[in-house]
Amino acid sequence: MQKELCLIHANCQGDPLATLLMASPAFARRFEIRKYTNYQREPIAPHELSSCTVFLYQHLGEKWAEHASGHLLGMVNPSAQVLRLPNMFFKGYWPLWTNQSPSEFGDIFLDHLIDMGLEKKEILYVYLNTDLTKKYDLGASLADSLAVERDKEAETVVQTVDMVEALWRDEMLFNTINHPGRKLLLHMADGVLGALGFPPLSPAARNAFADPYPEFILPIHPQVAAYHGLPFGVEDWLFPVFGKQKTFAQYAEHYVDCRLLGIESLSAYLHLV
Repeated sequence: MQKELCLIHANCQGDPLATLLMASPAFARRFEIRKYTNYQREPIAPHELSSCTVFLYQHLGEKWAEHASGHLLGMVNPSAQVLRLPNMFFKGYWPLWTNQSPSEFGDIFLDHLIDMGLEKKEILYVYLNTDLTKKYDLGASLADSLAVERDKEAETVVQTVDMVEALWRDEMLFNTINHPGRKLLLHMADGVLGALGFPPLSPAARNAFADPYPEFILPIHPQVAAYHGLPFGVEDWLFPVFGKQKTFAQYAEHYVDCRLLGIESLSAYLHLV
């Protein structure tokens, strides 16, 4: 018997979601999944949009043209179940993150010091020893991040912000600003399954699901950890960085070296050092 088609149009969060949905025997018996990475502008064939019976998507605005959600939704099978997914993002652990940086995982303070033309020793000393609370409102950054995400999730099939707000200090819920850990991904999958009329994942399926991004946890500035009273990220805490355990200070040094050397990809550089 031919299976029905479930399309997922999402960022990297769609890959573990697909894995979890297929871990539901009832879902897997009925559906096959095809996942398209939205930010890479992977095209979806019109016949797939018109024939799918489930369309799961993270919203993309009109600037994405033919990949925008509004455009795609106009082509989706009118009888399909259409569910908007959360696009999980959190700055609470990384309040200095910026997307206005020549580096991946941009850091607004570190970039400022580098762009001042200081020597490496000066950059690292100032960055690691300056009282961040005198330069940045860490509490406001957290509140703003939660507010933005709550607004984004107003129309999603499952909400995650309440869980993040309740648990983020007790356990590390994100590996990077947009790479949620297994607890949030399991929560999203159960929400999708429930909306489609399927039971939640079994304990066995949940236990079998490992962290999908174990190779890299973006290190947390120790001052941020101390300010928020986190039990992780404190001074000398070790983070997995592409096969090696690194302190935040070591990571910061690599970030500076990468920028000073003019290397475009920080993640590629981190694989080497």
